[in-house]
Amino acid sequence: MNRRAAPFLAGACAVLLADTARAQAPEVPVTALSEFTAVRPGDGFRVAVRLVVPAGWHIGWINPGASGLGTRLAWHLPAGVSGGATEWPYPETGESGTDVINVYRGAVVVFSTFAAAPGVGGSIALTADLSWGICRDVCIPQRRTLALTLPVTSGAPARAAAWSEAEAATRLLPMRERSATFEATRLPDGIRLSVTGLKAGPAPGSWVTFFPAAAGKASVVARVEQAAGVLSVTLPRTVAADTASQLLGVLVAAHATGAPPPVRALAVEAPLTR
Repeated sequence: MNRRAAPFLAGACAVLLADTARAQAPEVPVTALSEFTAVRPGDGFRVAVRLVVPAGWHIGWINPGASGLGTRLAWHLPAGVSGGATEWPYPETGESGTDVINVYRGAVVVFSTFAAAPGVGGSIALTADLSWGICRDVCIPQRRTLALTLPVTSGAPARAAAWSEAEAATRLLPMRERSATFEATRLPDGIRLSVTGLKAGPAPGSWVTFFPAAAGKASVVARVEQAAGVLSVTLPRTVAADTASQLLGVLVAAHATGAPPPVRALAVEAPLTR
């Protein structure tokens, strides 16, 4: 083979494989549902976005881990509406070759919170850009534009009929335990995460999975220790960048795949000290 032709043929094969994968990638149904049928000025409201990942495929968490594509949701807000912060359910671990990845399978529901200004009127039009990678042997980028228009009412709005079904998925959202204090300390061979003041937490001696929020960081499994009322886990240094001032992520008690966890996942926001 002509040596000059080899790179061209390799590139052509890669393009062909990518085009074939795109053609075979299934559609991911996406729906958006407002908590209320209308919005009252001065009130807050939530929107649930539901993705249904086809069997045999997965999409990435906000941090997909060592490989893959993260899922992103970016809201575009009209005048008179603020917020848009999104809560993501905790992921599960998977494998891609030798890489550990953080993935979603099946139905995935994310929740965004908004507030309507006291003087807002007419109707509220929300739009969002949603993107992900649908993965099996390879990851194929996909995206969707969401649009939701809600009337503004002066009376108390009715809750959407289907909201109770969506709200059931909030059990998969990491809990922000206000009574707890999180601290992270760099050690010579790792990072010690300590938690005090938990109302309910994983049992000492049990195993937990920590999903780092930092891009490209893989999840790790650690054993829970307890001393003087403080729960702690020792994590490898690789869960945070060397320059990071915070340890961010989700701590999930070990549980069977597809089963509710015995302890809700904990959102971790800990100052990281040396």
